[in-house]
Amino acid sequence: MRTLKGCCSIFVNVRWIPAPPVKEIASATPESRDRVIDGLRALSLSVVVLGHCFMALVLWNNGVPTLGNSLALHKPMQLLTWALQIMPLFFFAGGASNAITWRAKRSSGYATWLWGRAARLLRPLWVYFAIMAPTALVVAHFGPINVTAPLLLLTTQLLWFLGAYLIVTALGPIFFNLHQNRPYSTMIMLVVIAVIVDIARFGLHGPSALGLINFVVVWCFAAQLGIWYVERPPKSWIAGLMAMGGLVTNLLIVKLAHYPLSMVGMPGEQVSNMAPPTVPLMVHSLVICMIAMSCVVPLRKFFARDRAWRYAVLINTVAMTLYLWHLPMLILLVVLERLTGFGGHVKLSHGVIAAGANYWYWWPVHLLAFIAMVLLIVRVLWVLENTPLPLWDATSRMPQLTTRWSGIAIGLGVTLCGASLLMFSATGLGGFPTRVIHYAGLPLSSGLALAVLVVGAAAIRIAGAPRR
Repeated sequence: MRTLKGCCSIFVNVRWIPAPPVKEIASATPESRDRVIDGLRALSLSVVVLGHCFMALVLWNNGVPTLGNSLALHKPMQLLTWALQIMPLFFFAGGASNAITWRAKRSSGYATWLWGRAARLLRPLWVYFAIMAPTALVVAHFGPINVTAPLLLLTTQLLWFLGAYLIVTALGPIFFNLHQNRPYSTMIMLVVIAVIVDIARFGLHGPSALGLINFVVVWCFAAQLGIWYVERPPKSWIAGLMAMGGLVTNLLIVKLAHYPLSMVGMPGEQVSNMAPPTVPLMVHSLVICMIAMSCVVPLRKFFARDRAWRYAVLINTVAMTLYLWHLPMLILLVVLERLTGFGGHVKLSHGVIAAGANYWYWWPVHLLAFIAMVLLIVRVLWVLENTPLPLWDATSRMPQLTTRWSGIAIGLGVTLCGASLLMFSATGLGGFPTRVIHYAGLPLSSGLALAVLVVGAAAIRIAGAPRR
């Protein structure tokens, strides 16, 4: 306990950077705010960060790293991913938040609303790339590609979430309007599309690129559940029954249709439920979101407590910084453990990377070191997430576009940014910016992803940034 408090004190004791004003924000929370949405986002992000530390394994063979997962060796252990895979709750919370803000600000126009959402999400990303891109160039210069590429892949692997989230956000008002008129038909439509995509991929052996459609469809489904929660949430007992029914259905789908058991990607698996998303991940989204809706009353009571609400406020204040930087800190820790000779033993067992004999004895120390490093980097960089950046947040001098063209331009810009971040998640920063990899049959490079990102960001600013 003292060690954990020592780690947490790192977050407070960086005197030259102000700490997040958690108490002030928490005390100023209006009574009308639905704390469950913020609370779910905070709990989900915490599970993501700790889950990556729990699952990540690195096997060093003659100085070359190979990435593994601690759940890969024993198939029954992969059922844990049905609890650890909580990304649907991010999209659920995002869909709910989009519905609330769009309903309140739709009179200001689509471009203004979407600029407010996208500018906040992308701001910490510019800081991240400003640091990580030069770092990747230096690392690639001094290290061979077979050593640096696996680790530098992790630096952008999680950007798929931000890419998908941006696209889902851009579609938010459309799906909000669809929900107003045909709530159930909209949900059924998304399910049917996801099923058709999977049948085309696996049953008809269609091109792998078809699966990319489900990056939008499956996560729009989770966001649609968030809109459902805001507009007309089911009673707790109905949500509970739907969760149980969905769980049984998913077990049958995985068993009979031979989908992977794991709800996250596993090394060596030819098919992943995660990337691109599959029907089982869509059903899993229904299950976990219905569990959340069935627990709304106790969750609301829990986050009404000062300490719990301050925790939720803190995590939401630093959310993107925490999300972006926790994997680079994990990479740095693994490299330091390798260089110093510390760390638990990782082995190859039956062709699968697995934890060695003493790994789990050492893991608590590894966890505490990871938490300390994450707290330190977030403590230093959080302020940049919440401070306007000169080139990004400044008022624009360009003439205001018409309502129609500003909506088209910002929608296109957000789509390009989303696509570029999905590309980055596949390419990594190894060999930045020229190394080409193939994903879903498509040739991609981090340089191409960066170019698309810049064009998309420019379109977003031109269409949505406030004028003088």
